[in-house]
Amino acid sequence: MPDTAATAAVPPFSNTGGNLSPIEYPTYPIALIDWFAFTITPPDGCGLDWLWPYLRDLFALPSMEQEKRLGNWLGYATCFNLGGLGKLGIGGESQNGTIHVSLTGAGCAHVPNWQAVHDWLQTIKVRITRIDLAHDDFTGETLNIEIAKRWYLEGLFKTGGRNPSHNVLGDWLDPDSPKGRTLGIGNRSSGKYARIYEKGKEQNFPNSRWTRAEVQLSGKSRVIPLDVLLRPCDYLAGAYPCFAFLSTVQERIRTVSKVVSMSFDAAVKHTRSTGGKVVNMLRTYHHGDDSKVVEALLRSGFPKRLAGYEDLLPLAKISGVDT
Repeated sequence: MPDTAATAAVPPFSNTGGNLSPIEYPTYPIALIDWFAFTITPPDGCGLDWLWPYLRDLFALPSMEQEKRLGNWLGYATCFNLGGLGKLGIGGESQNGTIHVSLTGAGCAHVPNWQAVHDWLQTIKVRITRIDLAHDDFTGETLNIEIAKRWYLEGLFKTGGRNPSHNVLGDWLDPDSPKGRTLGIGNRSSGKYARIYEKGKEQNFPNSRWTRAEVQLSGKSRVIPLDVLLRPCDYLAGAYPCFAFLSTVQERIRTVSKVVSMSFDAAVKHTRSTGGKVVNMLRTYHHGDDSKVVEALLRSGFPKRLAGYEDLLPLAKISGVDT
């Protein structure tokens, strides 16, 4: 296994400088890695028994369980669920012995040390197939939908001759709509696609100004260097002329905390709205014995919006719990 302790002495350009648990991130000048997919060609004679210890230790993955699928996954005959944080594909005649790993945003949030991941991937045959880089403006002061629209009209998404294509989603006729708006730039088939959207409203907070900018890079038509794992902010800032300002400091701990807090808060408010009266009725029925109310209503698992963030709940500041 790679010596993560050796790399911990020198803080990398992104995310963390040591082998820390997911809730102990220090703050460095970074952009957020919000999706990471790669294809590995294992050494001769090696398979999952060789790969899993690296995935478990370097990506802090809790488990790997085979999924029951009627068809294949991305051309791979067998698919494994990586503890709700991503998927792994293996097998298939057309895959030439490769293994594909795809981590969701929650999976990326769990990675303790991107420097260690980078160093390990340098030692094997690997190709990055997709990486999403993101920047959050929680106040909407320097990044919002209206600013992004102006950038597009002024040609600040140009990287060549003409303006790239664009698409819009959401209620663009009413800027105050709680539905939120999304501006998409480019085409996924070209290998680079940008999204600017009202993240707070997506999380069911209609008055939130939280805006996110994401750039999705695909390895279909380009080679994505491993260096992007160490300098995601530089690659995001360099994706389009209008993103040059994104090399400013962003606190990852604040971003993860915000995602968990707002998702948790929204789940609590939804449950209160749809089931609060039932809880009150059960409490009356059980003469104020809250333990019996919980026993009657409890189900295993977590809400879908919080899947993969269970161990990050200590970061959350939940207004719905306190009110």
